[in-house]
This record gives sequence, structure tokens and C-alpha cells, in this order.
Amino acid sequence: MIYQPHIGDDELFAAQLEMLMQNGRVASMSSNFIAALAVVALLWPYFELTQLLLWASMVLILLLLRSLHMSNALAERAYQRDPRRLFWRLIFGALVTGAIWSVTYIGVAPRVPLTIQYVLLLIIVLITTISLAVMVVVREYFLVFLFTSLFPIGWWSLVHVWEQPHNLLVGLVLLSVCTLLLVVSNWIHGSFRSMISLSWEREAMARELGELTGSLRDRNRQLKEARRQLTDLANIDELTGLGNRRLVNHVLRQEINRARRNGGELSLILIDVDYFKLYNDTYGHPAGDDVLRRLGDILAKATSRAGEVAGRYGGEEFILILPGAGAAIARRTAERLAELVHEENIPHRSSGNSDRVTVSQGILTVAPDGDIDPINLIDAADAALYQAKAEGRNRIVAV
Repeated sequence: MIYQPHIGDDELFAAQLEMLMQNGRVASMSSNFIAALAVVALLWPYFELTQLLLWASMVLILLLLRSLHMSNALAERAYQRDPRRLFWRLIFGALVTGAIWSVTYIGVAPRVPLTIQYVLLLIIVLITTISLAVMVVVREYFLVFLFTSLFPIGWWSLVHVWEQPHNLLVGLVLLSVCTLLLVVSNWIHGSFRSMISLSWEREAMARELGELTGSLRDRNRQLKEARRQLTDLANIDELTGLGNRRLVNHVLRQEINRARRNGGELSLILIDVDYFKLYNDTYGHPAGDDVLRRLGDILAKATSRAGEVAGRYGGEEFILILPGAGAAIARRTAERLAELVHEENIPHRSSGNSDRVTVSQGILTVAPDGDIDPINLIDAADAALYQAKAEGRNRIVAV
């Protein structure tokens, strides 16, 4: 079972800031900019155009600075490096923006008709409501905007209740809207946090699954390599690096079946190191092992045709499997092998027939036409080898 981690408070806070800037930057700035243009269009009959353009320019500069700040913070990943400092900067931007709207309303309301006043108020309420959807991912960010935009206007309306017939109603409604938005913001904020936590946990699970998949893939490769090595160990003679008896029997059975199907020939050469026990007694077993290794190298050189297999059949006994080779080819291979052993010039002063190491060889060539047991072929080759040894060793006998 995979352990599913939970997002920590710091990671959650950083994710909230990132989501706020990614999703809220364009929407919030665009809505404020459109609202500023609407205010200019609404108030131009009542104020000098220069004043309105100056006010609109100030709002535009503020919005551009905030947007640029968020873009840089996203690019520099400031929400991860220093989230608290970024948080307070964002709070300050929301505070200034909200204050601009409340100050604008309070400054403009006494100087315009009641209808224009209410339209301006409606614009500010719409901006605040729209901001709820994009700001509330960081609740404090929205609350600062709410309590610097609508809340001051509500209290100002209550304080100036005698100046306008509907100020009491406006003030109460605005304070009620602030309360409602506060409650809604708490609920939406909780939903956002749950969504971010769930998304983070899913991403964490996906990463863990990816890492687990990669680990399993690596483990499978290791197991395949281990199986290959175990197979090699099971089929390869550790001393000489040639195939062992198990491999020889397996290959020989395959070649018998192939020769029977194709109507071809198959030759075996069984090789024995002459007077090897005397060699070990004279030079020691480590030297004897070295002789076997060198003979293994010679056999590997002698098996140059495709499909030919050299193996150590046991002790100082070796075998060559020559698929498709007739008696003549097998004889030439045995003679070539004897020459290579002679050229190796391994001293053997205890030998009964030479001053160097020699080998005796028994050759068997068959054209399988029925179910033949590999052991029977090896026994026949061994009989030829026995005859070669009986005739004085360092000989090749074919049957």
C-alpha cells in the first residue's frame, strides 16, 4: 500500500498564493480596470475631465504595478522562497485598491445625483462580488479588500443618515452584504483549501507511483540480469569458462534433433589430457588448473564455425560438438586442436610419451535417424577416446 502524504501548512499556504496570483491576477485586474473606465464614463458630466483622467491614471498605474509584481513573484517562485513577505505585499495591494474605491465613493457621493451615486455603489459592489471568486483562495486577501471598499461606505452611510433619505437603508444593506460575503468567503475558502490539498495529494501520489514504477522497472532489470547470471552459472564451467556438462547435454540433444530433421551429420570429439594426474602430482593442483584454463582457451579457438560448442565434461575431459560436420571435418578439427596444444608448449616432465602436455581424442560422427540418447553418443565417443589412450595416448581415434 502506498503511503499518501498530506500537504503541510507551509506547502498549502504557498500553493494558495500561487493559485491566487495565477488565477486572480488577470480577472481581478481586468474587472477593476473595466470598473474604472465605467466610473469615468459615469462621472464625466459632473467633474472636470482632467480630474477624472488623473484618477483613472492613478488606478491604472496601481493595477499595472500589482500585475507586474504578481508576474515577477510567479516567475521567481517567491511564494516558495519567502511566502510571508509576498503575502503582506499582496495584502497591501488589496488594501490600497479597496481604499481607492471607498474614498472615491465617499468623495463623489455628495456631489452627484442620487441615481449616479447608487450606480457608482453598484459598480463597487459588483467589483467586490467578482473579487470574491478569485481572491478568496487567500481569505485574508479578500477580507482586506472587502473591509476597505464596502465596509467604510456602509458606515459612512449610517453616519450621514440625515443627509440622504436612503442612507440608513444603504448602510444597513452594505453591512449586511459585508456579513454575507464574509460568511460565503469562509465557506468558499474552505473548499479551495480542500481542493488544493486533494490536488497536492494526488500529485504526490502520482509522483510516488511514478517513482515506484521506475523502481519496479529497475528491479525487473536487476532480476533479469540476476536470472541471466544464474543461468550462466548453471551452464558455464567456472574454471575454464566453457560450457559444463549440463549445457553440453542440452545442446547435444538439440543438435541430434536438428540433424535428424535435416538429414544431416553430427560429430563429437571427446578430449582427455594425457597423464593429468601425474601433472598435478608433479606441479601441483594450481598449475593443473592453469593447464585446464589454457586448454579451455585453445578449445574456444578451435570451435570457429557457427553452432560449434566446446565444453568441459568433467575433470580433465573436454568435448567438442560439431553440428553438420562429417568425419573429414571432425578429423581436421581434431588435428588442428592437437597442433594448438603442441604449440602451447606446456612442460610436462612426468608425461609418459612427451616432454609437454598432450591430449588424446576420440571422434564420433553420426547421421541421426531415430531417437538417440545423448549419453549413448558420448559413450561411443568415450570408447574411441579409450582406444586412443590404449594405443599410447597423444592420438586421434575415430569411430
